Amino acid sequence: MKKMQSFGLVLSSTLVIAMAGCSSNNAAVPDQESSKEKVVLEYYTWTDEEDYMQKVIEAFNAKNSGIEVNMTTISNNANEYNTKIMNNLSGGSKMDVYSINGTSSLGLYASKNQLTDLTSQIKQANLDIGAYGPSFQDATQVLTDGIYYALPYRTSQYALFYNKDIFDQEGIEYPTQMTWDEYADLALRLTKNDGADKQWGGYFADWIIPPLGALQKGSTILDDNLDDVTDWLNYLDRIYYQDQSHMSYKQMKAESIDWIKQFESGNVAMLLNGEWTVNMLKADIAAGNTDIDFDMAPLPLPAGINDPITVGGVSTFMGINPSSDKQEAAFKFLQFVTGEEGEAIIAESSILPAFSSDKMKEAFLKATGIQGSSFFFEAKTVMENQPVPQIDEVNRIFSEQRDLFLFQEQDAKTTIQNFIDQRQGILNP
Repeated sequence: MKKMQSFGLVLSSTLVIAMAGCSSNNAAVPDQESSKEKVVLEYYTWTDEEDYMQKVIEAFNAKNSGIEVNMTTISNNANEYNTKIMNNLSGGSKMDVYSINGTSSLGLYASKNQLTDLTSQIKQANLDIGAYGPSFQDATQVLTDGIYYALPYRTSQYALFYNKDIFDQEGIEYPTQMTWDEYADLALRLTKNDGADKQWGGYFADWIIPPLGALQKGSTILDDNLDDVTDWLNYLDRIYYQDQSHMSYKQMKAESIDWIKQFESGNVAMLLNGEWTVNMLKADIAAGNTDIDFDMAPLPLPAGINDPITVGGVSTFMGINPSSDKQEAAFKFLQFVTGEEGEAIIAESSILPAFSSDKMKEAFLKATGIQGSSFFFEAKTVMENQPVPQIDEVNRIFSEQRDLFLFQEQDAKTTIQNFIDQRQGILNP
C-alpha cells in the first residue's frame, strides 16, 4: 500500500549513482506508430497496484485496438521497486511507462532526466490540470519549475475510522467533526478493561510521521518556528502515555503491531489513518478475514478551525521513459489513466483518485458504500510532505528525533532543538 512507507532515502542515494552518466536529452525518439503493427507498451508499477490497474489496462486495450499495454509489477518491499526501475532507466530497458510513488521521487526522477517533458502535450490536449487540486500545482512549481513530467492518478488523505459496534454497545453517538481535544476525550471515555479484554479508545499507528495537527494549522517541519510541531508531539504523549487511551508507541514498536489487524480485531473504537484503509478493510471483509462494521468521519481539527482540513495530497504519478520510441502511444495511455475514464475505474475499486469531479465522487461513494467517505471530496487538503528536494532526509531526522521523544528518552524541547540543529546541515550545507 502506500503509501504508508516512503521510497525516498534509498532512491535519493542510489539514483544519483545509477544515473550520473545518463544522457540529459529529453527529446522524444521518432515514433514507430505509423506502422500498421500494433504498438505494444511496457508499463511498470508495484504489486499493490496490480488489481485495479489491470482493470484500467483492460479498458484501455479494449478501446484502443492499435495499442496493447503489458503490465509488469515489482514488489515495493525494501525499495525493490525503485532499485529495479532505476536499473531499467539506466540500462536501456524497453520500459515505456512507469508509476512513481510520492512527490520526492517525482522530483528526483525529473532532475535526472528520466521523465519525458509532457508540458506541450498537456497543453495541446487541453487537459484540465486544475482537476488534480492545488497540491499538484504546488509540487510542480517547486520541484520542476512548472514543467509537467508526470500526471497523478492517486491522492492521499487522512480521516477518522470507527467501529460502529463499539459505539452502539457503549450507547455513544457516532463521531462527526471534532477537535483534537474532543477526540482525545472521547478516546479516553471509550478505553476500558485490561489484558485480552482491553478496549482501546483509539489507535494512532507508529509509522504515521507527519505532525497532522500542525499541518492543519499551516505549519510544517521546515518552518523556523516549530511551536505547533512541539504541541503535536505533546499531544501524542497525551494519548499514548498520559491518557493511555491508545496503545503506546513503545508497545507498538516492541510487538511489531499490525495496525489494520488491530482495528479489525474489534478492540479499537477509533482509528486515525489514510484513505487506503477503506480498500484494505473492504478487501478483508470480502475475504472473510474480519466482520467489522465500520464507517468514517472527518479528521479532527485544531481548536479554532471550523472548516474541514485533512492532510495528504497527490501521491502517485505516471510518467514516460524519455528513451521510449513509443511516445505518442505512451501519452495516450497516460492520458487515459489520469483522465476521467481511467480515474473512474480506479474510484470504482475504492481507491481515491487524483482527478476530482462529481463523477469521481459518485463512483467512489458507490464503491465504498460508506457515506462518511464523502469527506474526502469536501475537505481542504494540505500537503503531507513539502515539495523540496531534501524532504526525505528532513523527514528521516525528524522521525529519528520523534522516536527518541516517543520512547520517552528526551523531552519535546530537546527533540525540537536537536531536529533544528540537524535540519540546518541538510537545508543549508
